[in-house]
Amino acid sequence: MSPLPQGNTRLGRPAAVRLLLVLCALLALLPGCAGKAAPKDAPKPTGFASADAKNVHAFIVAYPAVAASGDAKALLRLFTDDARVVPLLGNAIRPIRSGELAKQLPAAMADERRMGLRLVWREPMDIQTKGERASVRVVADLAWEQAGQEKQAVMDCFFGLVRDEHLMWKIKEFHGEPVGPNFRLPPAGSPQKPLPPRDATLKGRKTKRVIKGEPPKKAQPAPATAPQPASQPPAEPAPAPTGGQIVPTDEAPKPLF
Repeated sequence: MSPLPQGNTRLGRPAAVRLLLVLCALLALLPGCAGKAAPKDAPKPTGFASADAKNVHAFIVAYPAVAASGDAKALLRLFTDDARVVPLLGNAIRPIRSGELAKQLPAAMADERRMGLRLVWREPMDIQTKGERASVRVVADLAWEQAGQEKQAVMDCFFGLVRDEHLMWKIKEFHGEPVGPNFRLPPAGSPQKPLPPRDATLKGRKTKRVIKGEPPKKAQPAPATAPQPASQPPAEPAPAPTGGQIVPTDEAPKPLF
């Protein structure tokens, strides 16, 4: 076979270079193909610290529907026998206590239904669980009708819960405080308010401790003395007898006492 012309050899070099580059790329991919399959994406966190926190969250989410249902018995089953509750609406000046719960809570529920109360939670909730107790802090948007006008409010609500003998969560304490419309809960695990800075003038100052003795006692005033009775002048001596004549009498001498 006759050799290729010189011109054809020059034209085939770029194609050969491209072929070599493709082969090198394929060889570089072979170790990756022979290895194990890429691991699957890690499961996304649920957003709850524990299963108890998740159950508490579901309990609080279901509360507005039960409160708006009009079923007083179903609402009472959500509370413990000794619960303390402050209704969100009304002029309550003290919480409803355990002895009044069965009577006052349905009445407050009826007032809220009459005013068309709508309760919506803001996420996320601040849920803390420890053993058989839990606490929930959540911001609520309230809307209702009063005197023919639409009213709105934002409440910072607190729930204190306990788990009963049937492992069911129940409300032991519930109250809310009105806040501004832009109120947000502090992030979970946020540090507490720092202490005020130390006075710079006290830094590095060395003070000498001086121990002083007891202060001298004040002299007590002398007790007041009773006034002495005035001295009486000495008795004048009896006058000497003048030598006059003694006149005798018939009287006997009388005793002096």
